[in-house]
Amino acid sequence: MRKTTIGVIGNAARPGVVLAPELLASAREVGRLIADAGAVLVNGGTGGVMDASAEGAKAAGGFTIGFLPQADYTHANDHLDVAFPTGMGTMRNILTARCCDAIVMIGGGVGTLNELTIAYDVGTPVVVLRGSGGWSDRIRDSLVDERWLDERRSAELEFVDSPADAVALALAAISRPRRSGGLQAHIGHAGA
Repeated sequence: MRKTTIGVIGNAARPGVVLAPELLASAREVGRLIADAGAVLVNGGTGGVMDASAEGAKAAGGFTIGFLPQADYTHANDHLDVAFPTGMGTMRNILTARCCDAIVMIGGGVGTLNELTIAYDVGTPVVVLRGSGGWSDRIRDSLVDERWLDERRSAELEFVDSPADAVALALAAISRPRRSGGLQAHIGHAGA
């Protein structure tokens, strides 16, 4: 039986940048709740939100997967069960955005914004954790009717204020119909 996959996207760890403890605590809690729900956590496999969410999932006995931008395992965080050293750089963003049943967005810089637009384009549900900073707090001002990235209305962005609500809404979104009508190679999700 195929397991549900929930992607977590958000701020990576960057040299010289200290991420807010509240941001990392939210990511850990999201990871824990994903594991508690019996879903698999998928992320970019390196530091920051990715490391914290995987840590939370592993602490709760969950299973974690990371799609690394590098071509080797040396950048993988310590909380992954499976790390894929894609060697794709930021092109690996398509993997989480395309292959997950739903995504939770926590904070985020330009890489997270890239993952968001890919998820939107293929119809992957995205739940945004408000108050976590970065694009999670800026994106709403750019939306069409406060929920769509553009007039195509491919996948509604939903906003919540807590990790518990984020995971609950991501799990609920999985059962909703997905976008249709685009190139078949690029729409839907891998589990369909």
